[in-house]
Amino acid sequence: MVSKSHRGFTLIELLVVIAIIGILAVMGLTSLRDANESARDARRVSDLSQLRLGLALYFEDHKAYPTPVANGGNGPDLSNAGVDGSVFSEIGNPLVPVHLGRRIIDPINNANYHYFYDTNETLEHRNYILCFYKESVNYTSRFFYSTGVFGESASCDTLPGG
Repeated sequence: MVSKSHRGFTLIELLVVIAIIGILAVMGLTSLRDANESARDARRVSDLSQLRLGLALYFEDHKAYPTPVANGGNGPDLSNAGVDGSVFSEIGNPLVPVHLGRRIIDPINNANYHYFYDTNETLEHRNYILCFYKESVNYTSRFFYSTGVFGESASCDTLPGG
């Protein structure tokens, strides 16, 4: 009697193992993407907290917030616009280096994800809004007003009376 010994895996067994590994890899990459989005959103909150501190220090020295420079001084200033003299620019930034240690821009900084800054002209630039769009929540914006009000909305709006 001749016995047959199996010394390997069948094709079906190999395909099942490859399919399981593929499913686990896709799940891991999806989790990694979500974690990266959440990390960038956390950095945005941190960046705007630093920017708010720099704006408060500027206000203490000048009794007004920096005037937006985009659109002929009517604002809003966007971090992806590259306008010299804005609170996001490398050249002529009114906050760096006296009130802020470094230039602050969005981690992605493109047309969809950027920082937004505007002041209230009718109140002599004594109020501001800072805003960014979150990646992790279907393009929802998070805003901060100089008055301490903050929240989330569908868009970055200008200040009332601005």
